[in-house]
Amino acid sequence: MNATKQRDAVAQQAKADSRAALKAAREITDPWYRAQALAHVLRYCEDHPIPIANEAADSAACCPDPYKRTAVRAWEIAALAERSERDEANTRLKAVMKRIAEVTPSSSRSEALLLLLHASSRISGDAATTVAEAIVRTSNADSHWRCQRAVVDAIGVLHYIRSKSAMTLSYQILDAKLKSKSEQRIAAGGSLLRDFFC
Repeated sequence: MNATKQRDAVAQQAKADSRAALKAAREITDPWYRAQALAHVLRYCEDHPIPIANEAADSAACCPDPYKRTAVRAWEIAALAERSERDEANTRLKAVMKRIAEVTPSSSRSEALLLLLHASSRISGDAATTVAEAIVRTSNADSHWRCQRAVVDAIGVLHYIRSKSAMTLSYQILDAKLKSKSEQRIAAGGSLLRDFFC
């Protein structure tokens, strides 16, 4: 069974038997998928969540490049927030954000930030605003289509959880066409949040 299928199997098992799922998650050799699988266990386990969150973070640290090491932390952060461990989730988000500049090129950084935005939206409006602001700063410095797509999605997500902040942030977008697209996303009602744990 490949790592993707192993992760998916753990995700299903975690809802019914988190201890068996934890054992299966630890057997996944690919650190990206192991971190995601551990986050699923973290989300549903009855045990104290922090040790499993630490395992997920350790797995993320084993990923081979800065994009994967930062982006995959979104699952762990979202799981903690959904477990009402929002202070812990916020502490971990801040630690990841301190290293986000290591992710290059900017297009990859914007993709990692977008995942972190969806996770941070479960913590608080302030946390989500901080990540959305980082996405806009990235796009203002790089016109790559992935950066621009991330901005529109970020404005949409932020509007969904804190509409005034989304409008204020849209004023900081330098590219006129991108600003117009972002305003259209606001007018359409924003963007739904990603579900990390279906």
